[in-house]
Amino acid sequence: MNQEDRKNQNKSFRPAGGRVLLQSVLKHIPRRGDGVMEGAALGLDAAIFQNGEITELQAVGVQPSSRFPEEYPLTAGEAAWITAENQLATKGIIEEASFAAQILLVAGISCPESRIRREMQRLTQFSVRRGCRIVGGNTVFFQEGEDCLVQVVLTGRSSGETYRPEQESKLRMQPGDRVYFFGEVGCLGADLLVKRNREMLQKRFADSYIDTMEYDASDFSVKEKAAAALSAGAVFLHDVSNGGVHAALYQLAEAAGCGIRVRHEGLTVRQSVVELSEFLNINPYQLLGTGGLLAVVPAETADEFERRIPTGFHWAYAGELTKEKARLVTAESFHMERYLNLPEGDALEEV
Repeated sequence: MNQEDRKNQNKSFRPAGGRVLLQSVLKHIPRRGDGVMEGAALGLDAAIFQNGEITELQAVGVQPSSRFPEEYPLTAGEAAWITAENQLATKGIIEEASFAAQILLVAGISCPESRIRREMQRLTQFSVRRGCRIVGGNTVFFQEGEDCLVQVVLTGRSSGETYRPEQESKLRMQPGDRVYFFGEVGCLGADLLVKRNREMLQKRFADSYIDTMEYDASDFSVKEKAAAALSAGAVFLHDVSNGGVHAALYQLAEAAGCGIRVRHEGLTVRQSVVELSEFLNINPYQLLGTGGLLAVVPAETADEFERRIPTGFHWAYAGELTKEKARLVTAESFHMERYLNLPEGDALEEV
């Protein structure tokens, strides 16, 4: 098999582009019904069910194994698991012991058996460390390719003390509400790119500078950020993942039914990650940003929210929701007006 064939096979699985998502019939499936309080959609991270006195929330994380080289600290399944955890954390569900997990692996027919075994072995170990049960799953083969798409479905429970269903209404978000960004732009994507391409980067950057482009695995979780934002008075949270912070901002506006005006300066990004992105000719704001979090806060309580955020968190005022439906990014230090659309994939796929 030549290099071009391998390249095409590794593109067997990829996220749907923005235009597909916006036109998808999935947008029009009713998200409420008997026992279903809210379904997952653009900007709504978890589906919410009422089961007697218990509120159950379900979230999904998905990653292709081709993104995660064997020497990388995380497998695709572990990264997908963290994504699902992050989505539950946006609703205040952070206790892993209340989770139940289902695993679905969709593999190309040329996918090595060792890759599937590694994913499941690592996920089993991961679940034990999390104190969470894997309750089921399935493995299927699909078309040509060597890739394996790993989907993790997590279900968490709340007695109603940590999660209140009335928080989920669009009425909780309105024009004028402020949007805050926790974390840094493109952290998981940057870390992956550095560990996959360090030898190439050494031709341009010193090792000590390359080190500043890397992140710790703990940076990819939003559980502590979400708990801090909710306790400080946020009324809605949305995590950053595929498509980067620009995709997450668009999705947040979609969930709110509003427009959004974003401060470019409010999207915190490391200078070394900017230079990494320039070197690789990608947009860092559309780079896999697992670990980033957006919080919506009413304008009248924003000052109190900022005072109540504990020290030790990277956060910034990122913008506000608007009555006009436009999704606009502007800059204060230079002239820029950029309208946001859902990215056609993630900048990681361009490298």
